[in-house]
Amino acid sequence: MFTSVDSNRKKLEHPSNENVQFLQSLNNSIIKESKSGIANQIDHLLSQNDEYTKLQLTIFGITFIFSILLASITGIFLGVTFGFSIFTGAIAGIFYLRLLAKSIGKLGKESSGVSKLQLLVPVCLFIFASKLGSLDIFPAMIGFFIYKPSLILYFSRS
Repeated sequence: MFTSVDSNRKKLEHPSNENVQFLQSLNNSIIKESKSGIANQIDHLLSQNDEYTKLQLTIFGITFIFSILLASITGIFLGVTFGFSIFTGAIAGIFYLRLLAKSIGKLGKESSGVSKLQLLVPVCLFIFASKLGSLDIFPAMIGFFIYKPSLILYFSRS
């Protein structure tokens, strides 16, 4: 599989089959250990089987699909910048919802109150949209609140 050449001896050396298998298993273990924080969180979410995690994933999925649909429609009819701003705001809204769900999941076990960290997300979105010329503030804020109709849609279907 791998060929190495020793310039002093001018001889080709091929690693044995056992060495190749060892290197592949070593690479797989390194890849598993070096997953980023987001990949670890997604893997952790998908590995759990409780109802709260399933509820979170369902709401995130509905919000993401709804945001893609709304951003596409507005991108076609009102302009690409408007659609991109809505989609960026929707992604920030999903991130806000994830931080809120994580904080609520810790309630009673590790903390006695809900964290205020998620409140930085809309502030950062507003600052980011105001400084960046390719985003509009108003559509980004509309996109941020897309998670609310998704929640209403999910809980009204009973």
